[in-house]
Amino acid sequence: MCLLSLGNTKKNRPRLLLLMKYLVLIVFFILLASTCAKNEKCKITLQSASWNNWFGGIPNVSGTDYSFKFLSQQCENLQIDSVFVDGQNLKFKVNRNENLWEITASKKIQTSSDNRNHKISKPNKTSPYPSNKAARIIYSLNNRSSKIIIDRLTQGEDQFLQ
Repeated sequence: MCLLSLGNTKKNRPRLLLLMKYLVLIVFFILLASTCAKNEKCKITLQSASWNNWFGGIPNVSGTDYSFKFLSQQCENLQIDSVFVDGQNLKFKVNRNENLWEITASKKIQTSSDNRNHKISKPNKTSPYPSNKAARIIYSLNNRSSKIIIDRLTQGEDQFLQ
């Protein structure tokens, strides 16, 4: 009754409109706060990041394999978009087992050789750690893109394939 009688007088109409504007703003901010709170629940924890060189298989072909493992909590809509290592966008595979994610990527290096009958052997010198010493994993979550920067990768044992 009070609001109805307040709205019927010409004096109080501006007050009623102002009250309605404040009410709409309050509802808007409550919705905004609850939406932001939902987005913040996703947590990603890096478990390991490693790389190793491989040699052999096909003559004059070698490469580097990268592995990234992390745990996620409440990240149902998480999607990995791209993986960058040493400034290069690499092809990658994602293996997800509940909350444990494993991303594997590989960089193949092929060198030319004049001798086609070259014996497969492991080079004396292994290729150095990537010059950037960092990897970037670009992911999407709830239609928003973000990145994980990994600045420490551990080196695994070199593999010799036959």
